[in-house]
Amino acid sequence: MRGSLHLAVVISAALLAGCGVDMPGTPDGNGRVYVAIADTSGYISGEPGVPCYVDSAEVSIQSRTHQFTAVLLTGPDGVVALDDLATGRYYLFARKDVYIENNKKVFAGGMEFYITGEETVEDTVTVGLIATSELMINEIYYTGATCTFYMFDQFVELYNSSSDTLYLDGIILTRHYPAAEPDQDEVDYVKALYAYQFPGTPVTGREYPILPGQFVAIASDAINHSLYCPTSIDLSVADWECFNPLGSDYDNPGVPNLVNINPSRTSDYLIALSHNAVVIATGEEYTYEEYGDHGSIRLIIPLHTVIDGVEYATSATSTKELTINVDAGFAGIGMTKYSGQSVERRELGLDTNDSTFDFVIIAPPTPGYSHVQ
Repeated sequence: MRGSLHLAVVISAALLAGCGVDMPGTPDGNGRVYVAIADTSGYISGEPGVPCYVDSAEVSIQSRTHQFTAVLLTGPDGVVALDDLATGRYYLFARKDVYIENNKKVFAGGMEFYITGEETVEDTVTVGLIATSELMINEIYYTGATCTFYMFDQFVELYNSSSDTLYLDGIILTRHYPAAEPDQDEVDYVKALYAYQFPGTPVTGREYPILPGQFVAIASDAINHSLYCPTSIDLSVADWECFNPLGSDYDNPGVPNLVNINPSRTSDYLIALSHNAVVIATGEEYTYEEYGDHGSIRLIIPLHTVIDGVEYATSATSTKELTINVDAGFAGIGMTKYSGQSVERRELGLDTNDSTFDFVIIAPPTPGYSHVQ
């Protein structure tokens, strides 16, 4: 079915991106957007190529340039209208669950647009089906607990959304190098500051399965953190633990290890509390690169080996540090340090490669399961 379903999104907006229009210093707040969602695949109407406007479709609009989010449902005519939008860049995401012969089909699409509040311009945009992925990052808990300066309870959760058994052998879990490159959307690699690897042989190994629908929680430290911070979580029963043999890292003998593979790093797997990115890759190919004046090393990971990546940021206006070829947005917009919140996929298996809409903020974190279950 992949690529066979489409949504037609009719936008009334000023599509001025890249046209050299200067943004006013003060947002005017007079913009208006009309959105119509239509299935053109024929799955709903039975007539391929004939638009069938879909009611009760969820339409989310979020600003890329200031703090604004709205979620609306289309009416019987498949249309929503939103007034009083400030000048700026926005991302629109539309989705609809349709049951065809008792089988759930997810119709979804996304697009970006720029709007000025002084005028309204009508246009039509057609976007394709956002297909589900297989192995993916499902949840990241990075903010730390509500106890003062307690951030040692971080974890990353993977999920197998496919109907097949997959294998974790040799896969590397990384903390992305926290800096933007001028040409980062043109290069064929990503950079990693930290990298921890599953045991086994990359790609061909069959020792460490992850079953269909299974979650795998990877803890920075697999301990019961609530013993040290009452508002934290118990990770003593995590599926895996990151371990750095080059430092004085704690090792829970009852939990198997991902092991550090960056020889210049002696610390545990810890990610930034407000803006960073997490990437998983097959582990079959990477190189080392020295940088700075102190012999520091980062990994250069070819893009074709990247399985999934999620960038998160407190602010929607943060500078992108992970290429849009891996993730076009930010998870966790509005989250703060030591809030005890995490980011998790809004729907199991749905991956648009834009974390702004793929992820929602939840509390408390849910290692080993999903809030939508």
